Amino acid sequence: MTDVLGVGALNVDMLFEVESLEIGGVRFVPGGELVAQEGRFDVVLRELGDKGRLLGRSGGGSAANCIFALMRMGFASAFLGTVGEDREGDILLRGMEGVDLGHVRRSGHTGRCVSLLADGERSLLVLPNANDMLSVAEEDLALANACKVVHLSSFAGRAALEQQIVLADRLVDDVILSFDPGERYARRGMEEMLPLLRRTDILFITEREMAWLTGMGAKEGGRRLLDQGPDIVVCKLGSEGSMVITKEEWYRIDPVPVTVVDKTGAGDVYAAGFLVGIMKGWSLRRCGAFASLAAARSITGLGREAYPDRNLLLQFARTKDAVKVGRP
Repeated sequence: MTDVLGVGALNVDMLFEVESLEIGGVRFVPGGELVAQEGRFDVVLRELGDKGRLLGRSGGGSAANCIFALMRMGFASAFLGTVGEDREGDILLRGMEGVDLGHVRRSGHTGRCVSLLADGERSLLVLPNANDMLSVAEEDLALANACKVVHLSSFAGRAALEQQIVLADRLVDDVILSFDPGERYARRGMEEMLPLLRRTDILFITEREMAWLTGMGAKEGGRRLLDQGPDIVVCKLGSEGSMVITKEEWYRIDPVPVTVVDKTGAGDVYAAGFLVGIMKGWSLRRCGAFASLAAARSITGLGREAYPDRNLLLQFARTKDAVKVGRP
């Protein structure tokens, strides 16, 4: 039985260390994400050859990172998405080894993402390519409805979003739907996201994304979002930790201090850690505590090389108070 199905973009990530966040005529915002046309993407990539230092290539995509982390922690994980019929697609699928990729189709060119690292902060430039060709078939729906959790993240195009809405509408009630809209979906606004929010059980969101969707801060915006469908809203606050909000209560979760190497994917690993706790029936405080620990572990290396594994989960499970958790 598959525990978790991820549905989102699949990209080959190229990690560059840079001194300036103005590259190829594009000004990047720390922590931000831009979607590019192929011509502009190539201009940025060429300039990075002179002004940046390539640190490595790895598989990427928000839901893909989350699902890969869950697999490393011992959960049967599968993915639904699209990659190109090219060398990059081969590399990406090899980087997801251990995840069931039987529902990943291949068409066109693989999505690419440039990740710029400056002073520990990251900025993204995405070229969607094959990701915009997502199609949900009956066999995909059958798999989704046999899982404990389905986890969604964003696509650049409207067509892929509509396919996610179809999937969400046809999920049985017993399946937990978790959703991380990311910057791309948050910028679309509340009205466009309502079809997914109404079916969402657990929503993962940053403070900036919260402001785009609700015009409010973490706690107030979280409570507004609870009225749209989710049972749990988790606001990721970066170096300040996180906040878990329900209609009955809210918890502030402290961050775990570590030496930062690369923050790319930290929020995705946080979501994975939180979902681990949900599937194990832990309290929301404990879910948040493990999520914070997992995310902290992930940023001590480049890309996915430091993602948490089953040993971290076993160590945490044996310790009653493995991480300090803030009080409401």
